[in-house]
Amino acid sequence: MIHRSFYFLLALLLIAVVLLLGLQVGSFDADMNTVIDALFAYNADNTTHYAIVHLRLPRLVLALVVGGSLAFCGYLMQAMVNNGLADPYLLGTASGASLGAVIVFFGFVDASIAGIYMPPVFALLGAFAVTLVVIALGYRKRQLIPAQLLLAGIALSSLVAAIVGLLTFLSDSEGKLKSVIFWSMGSFERASWDLVPYPTVVLGLALAFFFFYQKQLNILLLGEERAQALGVRVARTRWVILITVSVVTGFAVATSGPIGFVGLIIPHVTRGLLGATGKSNLLFCAFVGGFFMLICDLLSRIIYPPAGLPIGIITSFFGVPFFVYLLFKKNYNFRG
Repeated sequence: MIHRSFYFLLALLLIAVVLLLGLQVGSFDADMNTVIDALFAYNADNTTHYAIVHLRLPRLVLALVVGGSLAFCGYLMQAMVNNGLADPYLLGTASGASLGAVIVFFGFVDASIAGIYMPPVFALLGAFAVTLVVIALGYRKRQLIPAQLLLAGIALSSLVAAIVGLLTFLSDSEGKLKSVIFWSMGSFERASWDLVPYPTVVLGLALAFFFFYQKQLNILLLGEERAQALGVRVARTRWVILITVSVVTGFAVATSGPIGFVGLIIPHVTRGLLGATGKSNLLFCAFVGGFFMLICDLLSRIIYPPAGLPIGIITSFFGVPFFVYLLFKKNYNFRG
């Protein structure tokens, strides 16, 4: 059996390779020597160096972090509901973020306030607001019911999507429509060094916390009754997962727009390589999610240079066949 450290080293190596390749692709092609010079001998007066360090690199770092965030949250959601078809967007986070961003794009709020670009701010607020409503609807008799939570998420996501659709239909500005459509498919076009720290810090803190909480998460896979018999406080564990998923997903979606299927695919890859209860599964899941997002971003810019296709289009080409595959599997419940 291949040792898990090999998979970690392989993931890190592949991430480094794709990062270097991504720094070469854009409105102009840069060879490897130019990329290395820009990274290790940066010259502020060199426009090529500036483009690599301040335009391409933050985009790639943000893609890495967002991919890791969505994969991490997908793993938590699948563990919480004990179902391999769950993903972080089932809480309505993405639809709430879309509504928040649309409110700004359509001029209900100024696009910039006190020098702060408002779409990510309102996307984050919208994500949290809808997620809180979904959690409230999934709470009954002082207990969180996973099935009720997921149904509430689906219903509220549909309602919010209808509101976004209505606002889009009533809009008379072609420019605003393009902004909404492009954002709703996911993009790293607005990535900057000012934006990168927020989702990065949130993901780092969540990973550090669950490094010590992994045992309870693994026991939860055995089912609610067995977990309670083994001393796990199931209700509290679910609340911890929900709060973590809503915050991490909220920051990821606020900075990049909703990008589908990452949280669905990558946890399955992780469990397939490391098993269902590995101690380092969450960290590895984040690495693989980041690598997957880097690949999708690179493909988007190769297919449609220089800006690239919306990332959600690329992930859908991978995600839809994978989702169909899961549907046709005899069992996607972890307990058999």
